[in-house]
Amino acid sequence: MGTTQSKPDRKSPLGCLVANLQTLSLSQDIKQKRLIFFCTVAWPQHKLDNQSQWPAEGTLDFNILTDLTNFCKRLGKWHEIPYVQAFWDLRSRPDLCAQCSLAQVLLAKSLPSSKERDDSSSFSVPPDTLFWPPLQSPAQPPPYPDPPLSPSSSMPPLPSTPHVSLPNPTDSVSPTSTSSPSSPVSAHTRSRTDFLCPLREVAGAEGVVQVHVPFSLADLSKVEERAGSFLANPTRYIKEFRYLCQAYDLTWHDLHVVMTSTLSPEEQERILAAARQHANQVHLTDPAMPVGIEAVPSAEPDWDYQVGQAGHCHCDIMVQCIPAGMQAASNKSVNFNKLKEVVQGADENPAVFLNRLTEALIQYTCLDPASPAGGTVLASYFISQSAPDIQKKFKKVEEGPQTPIQDLVKLAFKVYNSREEAAEAQRQARLKQKVQLQTQALVAALRPAGSRSSQKRGTT
Repeated sequence: MGTTQSKPDRKSPLGCLVANLQTLSLSQDIKQKRLIFFCTVAWPQHKLDNQSQWPAEGTLDFNILTDLTNFCKRLGKWHEIPYVQAFWDLRSRPDLCAQCSLAQVLLAKSLPSSKERDDSSSFSVPPDTLFWPPLQSPAQPPPYPDPPLSPSSSMPPLPSTPHVSLPNPTDSVSPTSTSSPSSPVSAHTRSRTDFLCPLREVAGAEGVVQVHVPFSLADLSKVEERAGSFLANPTRYIKEFRYLCQAYDLTWHDLHVVMTSTLSPEEQERILAAARQHANQVHLTDPAMPVGIEAVPSAEPDWDYQVGQAGHCHCDIMVQCIPAGMQAASNKSVNFNKLKEVVQGADENPAVFLNRLTEALIQYTCLDPASPAGGTVLASYFISQSAPDIQKKFKKVEEGPQTPIQDLVKLAFKVYNSREEAAEAQRQARLKQKVQLQTQALVAALRPAGSRSSQKRGTT
């Protein structure tokens, strides 16, 4: 082999993953050489839990993937976790597995029971490649996507389906397969949708159950892009985090993955400590609120997220405490000098200028633009840092900064729009003056010629 790496067999899990990195939208995040090195050299040497052994050709086995994930997290091998996650992503795509002759292996796998696996497992990924009975569509579709549902270590065993057959790969990409309510669960996995939905309802042996699909690298990239940096703009980060928690029914593991991928270890530690302190303070007035680490566990708890179980209540408490901890840990430094740097450009729209000023007020101060104090400060800077001609108009306003910001914007737009009328009037005046000058020059040029012709007639 020398210094080069041999190309893995296409029919092996590793070869199938390498061949489909582009299809899984992982080509930007996963380096092929490093993936092959981890799979063939590094991971087979790891001593995993439950006497598991990572095969050099890769695997989609639920138990081994879970053990490897826990091993990497326990030893802080965070740079290897995205490569393990890539195998989870491949496992959730039965159409790709079928092309690589891996689907038959996936169909033979079943979800491990709670007795077989450690209850503290940090990944609870169901075998999405098993084809469940179709769900009946509701009489009236919900106005929003179904909130994510959570896995549980006590999930009922999968129903035996001896007549299950593999789907045609061409069917998995047909337009009708994504919209049909009777399509298999694999057609509704994260790779087939644009919205995040970590938990989904599927039909199990005892009725509808909730299964967990972990965030993919593409999902986490979108979350990180929307949330931005907590250090640079904690207000934006907290807003996007709250939106994510309100839009989807997340699990402890989902919250942990989002925070780990978007926060530094120091920021995450400060936020969790502040969140537990918030729980302690609420407990003084509300004894029903758990305290400290019970409200915000540091390790994945054994919460049951099935319908009627207490897992959702526990997670709701955690979702309540974490944003409060973020707010307390933000330690935003007030810097009004940054607001003085926001000055309206000569041709800048007043609404655009107001938006820039509002963003600076939120980012560099603790004031809320919607509050009376924040509105007064915002109006003051809007008046003093507008364009010169608009400032002249603002001097006639009697109430000054106490004037509602909407009235100031309307007044600014009157001046802004009148600029075009004034410019047009000036253009017309210059044009008229130019015509007059040209006329005078033409008359002056023709007058000597006329006088000379008359003199010639007189001499003759």
